[in-house]
Amino acid sequence: MIFKNICFNIYLALILYCLIYKIGFVARKTLTTSDTLALEKIKDSPSVGWASSYGDWIRILRTYLRMSQMELAQRSGVPQPHLVRIESGKTDPRVSTLKKIYEALSCHLSLEPVAMKPLEGLLRGRARSVVLERLKQSAGTMALEGQAPEPDLFRYVLETKTDELLNSGRKRLPKVE
Repeated sequence: MIFKNICFNIYLALILYCLIYKIGFVARKTLTTSDTLALEKIKDSPSVGWASSYGDWIRILRTYLRMSQMELAQRSGVPQPHLVRIESGKTDPRVSTLKKIYEALSCHLSLEPVAMKPLEGLLRGRARSVVLERLKQSAGTMALEGQAPEPDLFRYVLETKTDELLNSGRKRLPKVE
């Protein structure tokens, strides 16, 4: 009789486990369409940046992996209340903390700079500002003497001097004062 009760209890526990975890009768948070698209970007091209916070990425990955915050906290060693603040965007985590969390999510953390503008354009703009500062000093003196250059000539000299500075082989651009 005792053996039957034990077997029956184990049988009920297995059925309950299947109903809850395997079949999915427990209500769980689902991914939104934008979350799914973000995951597709990870799968297709990990270097493509998606304009989102680290907290959003952690929530998306955790939800996709069907992991609770408590489980992630235990796996990563990051306290669960801190995970809540990270996911909600209320705190700016350290890189070491993010690394622990992403490793617990079986992901690598990749930090890479992404230029807001093409680097060649940024460099040329910096060089142009150095040359422009120098030319303004000369042009100011020339204007006082009534010898100011025409605007087209000024632009030509500006671009020519900018090219010269960029091609000079200098390791650093002079400081603009």
